[in-house]
Amino acid sequence: MSTTPTTTSWDRAAPQYLAEWVPRFLPYHRDLIEELAVSEAQKVLVVSAGPGAEALVAARRVGPHGKVVATDSSPEMVRICGEEARRAGLEITTRVADFGDASGGPWDAIVCAFGLWQIDDARRPEVLAAWRASLAPHGKVGVVTWGPPDPDGPFERLAHVLQELEPAYAPSGRRKFAERELMAKMFEEAGLAMVRCTVIRHPNTFERAEDFVRSLREACTWRRIWEDLGDERINRIAAKFYEGVGGPEAPLSFAPAATLAIAALPGAQVEIAARPSVRAPNLG
Repeated sequence: MSTTPTTTSWDRAAPQYLAEWVPRFLPYHRDLIEELAVSEAQKVLVVSAGPGAEALVAARRVGPHGKVVATDSSPEMVRICGEEARRAGLEITTRVADFGDASGGPWDAIVCAFGLWQIDDARRPEVLAAWRASLAPHGKVGVVTWGPPDPDGPFERLAHVLQELEPAYAPSGRRKFAERELMAKMFEEAGLAMVRCTVIRHPNTFERAEDFVRSLREACTWRRIWEDLGDERINRIAAKFYEGVGGPEAPLSFAPAATLAIAALPGAQVEIAARPSVRAPNLG
């Protein structure tokens, strides 16, 4: 008897996510690889790679003598990442793997874009410690996460309405990782020293507010919420959101903030885009 594999909201959203959101997020992925100063012939591990935007950027930087491995817990995301690499003529090794799987090192860079909040709080130090243990002596961990929040931004406005009308689905508070002090503490708990922390922004434009809401059905986390609540309850949330932005036909233009941070082994001499040579501070 055949069985149908269990799929997650990430698997179900993957194809549409590639079309709808990857082009909007690509500049943030590029900034992360650029800031890490990924260079020719290096080895890069991309964790929670999704459809592979940052993996493709990294593969172009390391060239034919380098190595890029992209992992994700979603088989569908991994499949799409592999297809995107082949379409671009790039050599990327893909595999389904947990966040904490950093095997195959030592790595010159370990990259995680918008994935920190998916890791359970209690397990996060363990995962980052696994990354640290797999770094080359000059290696770096680079992350980017949404925030600090923009109170008047559409993401925050919609999250506020969600909390008001459906409190059981209140936002998880994942933007707390955007605070410099908490980011530095997170790295230190894993035995890493932060060497770079900066806020980046890139413009996003939607012709109509209702296009923004509709697109969120393909933004994995919101897809899960949408599936749980159903169209009728989501429409109530959308109607309340439209009241605050000028109606469903109102255009939306915004530049969501993301915090980019880089850490290295304590005392290591490393290269980042902002400085050709920087020594990571010792801990304690």
